[in-house]
Amino acid sequence: MSVPVRDLPVAAPRSGLLTDEDVLPALVTWHREGLRTALVTLVGIEGAAPRALGAQMAVAEDGRSFGYLSGGCLEQAIVLEAQDVIRSGKNRLVRYGRGSRYIDIKLPCGSGLDIYFDCTLGSEPLSTMAVYAAARKSFVLRTPLTGGESQVVALARDDKRRVSAREGDVFSRVFVPSVRLLLLGSGPALSALALLAKAVGLEIEIWSSDAATLANISEAGLEACAQPRLSDSAIDRLDSSSAVVLVFHEHDVEPEIIARLLQRDCFYIGVLGNRGVHRQRVEALAALGIDGAELSRLRAPVGSIQGAKSKATLAVGILAELMAEAKARNLVA
Repeated sequence: MSVPVRDLPVAAPRSGLLTDEDVLPALVTWHREGLRTALVTLVGIEGAAPRALGAQMAVAEDGRSFGYLSGGCLEQAIVLEAQDVIRSGKNRLVRYGRGSRYIDIKLPCGSGLDIYFDCTLGSEPLSTMAVYAAARKSFVLRTPLTGGESQVVALARDDKRRVSAREGDVFSRVFVPSVRLLLLGSGPALSALALLAKAVGLEIEIWSSDAATLANISEAGLEACAQPRLSDSAIDRLDSSSAVVLVFHEHDVEPEIIARLLQRDCFYIGVLGNRGVHRQRVEALAALGIDGAELSRLRAPVGSIQGAKSKATLAVGILAELMAEAKARNLVA
């Protein structure tokens, strides 16, 4: 499964608020440059913490870093510690805050954080991780905290483990595919939702045959497929880390599309329209043989802002509802 790190493509630069959650592209880039690195992971929390268990930073020997593990009070100390770990060539488990030997480093929350510095993550596990990530395959990085090399273990498609955890002296850091959003339809709300999703850092795929919508999306620096019918390949790309939002005003085109979408295990399907429109939609889908359990997966009326009428409130409400569901399923921190 693994290939030499030097042969792995460097990931295209990503933007958005979720970018810092994925430190793997930075590690691959630095390895390609010949730099030694450390993967830094939050493996224990005593008390409260601003970041979830499994949060990570990547640090290069030259002091460059990516990601964050606190609200800003700890990152510089972590970079210095990581550089020392890299120079020593030995992994290290360090406590910060409550019970730490570093009495001069204070955590405002009063908690104790256990952070593991792994400078021995070699080319083989790193390239395996990169290949799995590119294929949108979930995997676990199992790290012995008392020393030894980390191991990459693929998760079966039906394995729903998404929570990183410590079991004795082994920390299992779960990696899941990034959240992908498929947008279908037309109009100002779709364009606004695309802009917000881009700012958050979601992977976006847009299908629209409306000229005005396509123009707005292009002006925002995004691309869209102008085909009138959603392709089978677009459906096949949907997985358990995928969300779909339909923004159609001609609701008669929806049942056939929704029936196809319900064949996939995407975690969120939102559909524009009021309750009356949704009742008609459900009747049409039931006539196609879709049962009640499947129909209950649809979010309609869509969004967390009741009575939203503007493109701003619609887009914010939809994205908030979508991200809340992603958080509940441990797809985002």
